[in-house]
Amino acid sequence: MEITHIPAGSRPANEIEEILAEVVAFDALINRASGLGDDFDPRADEVRQELLSPNEYTSHQTWIGRLGGAIVAKGIAYLTLQDNLDVADVWCAVHPDKRRQGFGAEMLTAMETSLVAQGRTQLTSYCENPESVRASEVRSAHLAAETGAGSLPAGQPDVAFLARHGFAFKQLERCSVAKTAVAASLPRVELDPGYTIETWSGPTPEHRLEQIAWLHQKMSTDTPGAEEFGEEESWDAERVRALDEKRRKNRELLGTALALKGDSAAGFTEVAHFDERPAVGWQGSTLVAREHRGHGLGAALKIANHVALGESSRVERIYTWNAVENSWMLAINDRGGFETWAWVGLWKKRLA
Repeated sequence: MEITHIPAGSRPANEIEEILAEVVAFDALINRASGLGDDFDPRADEVRQELLSPNEYTSHQTWIGRLGGAIVAKGIAYLTLQDNLDVADVWCAVHPDKRRQGFGAEMLTAMETSLVAQGRTQLTSYCENPESVRASEVRSAHLAAETGAGSLPAGQPDVAFLARHGFAFKQLERCSVAKTAVAASLPRVELDPGYTIETWSGPTPEHRLEQIAWLHQKMSTDTPGAEEFGEEESWDAERVRALDEKRRKNRELLGTALALKGDSAAGFTEVAHFDERPAVGWQGSTLVAREHRGHGLGAALKIANHVALGESSRVERIYTWNAVENSWMLAINDRGGFETWAWVGLWKKRLA
């Protein structure tokens, strides 16, 4: 197999355009084989950005494996550039007709060799199994997450691949989906005195940049299992602006709900959606700061944001992810009409 390494921004735009359709088609093939459904198909804008557009905070590196000129394997690494400089979030896949022939191992070895040379010695990864797959193998051998909460079928190809190649299964997440119409029918959550919720669409308003930056930084420390997947991130108003600009280039639209105690940030939730797939929303960051928990803000934020999206966009359904030990947030999701769609394993490997 011939492997080509493409760090974001290392190739001219015209060269990327020549291979873009082929790469997107391969990603779509992998998604269809996973059984996750059409909503999870790749978007050309997103793949283009991964190949072309690093910024001062984040970058991607892509590896493409060809056999006889056709793509048979792909790997990608997500890298933060301001913090966690020894960490890379990696994923690789092999064409369904070419599996069990060593191409996945060959691709992962090439990725690890390159990443170690760049000082990235802590790898994280993930695998996704539709609810129907996990349910059908309830009696088969399962691998338990190290958190002690949840498991995945040990014989599933992606589970077996990661375990065989030295990754430790750290945490299980539940992927759930809800219809925005459900939120409109739910009773509003009565907020405790002093708390308010604001919603908006699009980039972060200038007067809320500092609050959103603070909450993003808290996301790296205050979510279940955060200590396993990297150190505290550093966020400021400029980094939020850069993220908003990245979203603009990616034609990513955002609906945000922010909880405040006076003028201090207490929590937030974000949902992304795209014009080319207007019915689908993707739950982004959601957090209630530790000192503000126990006031019903998680449910209030999600319901308020879903209602706002239902009124201002064509979003019909929203997907979200939560650690299975995060019982309070799962209860909030259940209250908001979410139902299980898939299970996601989070993995970690130390190279040095």
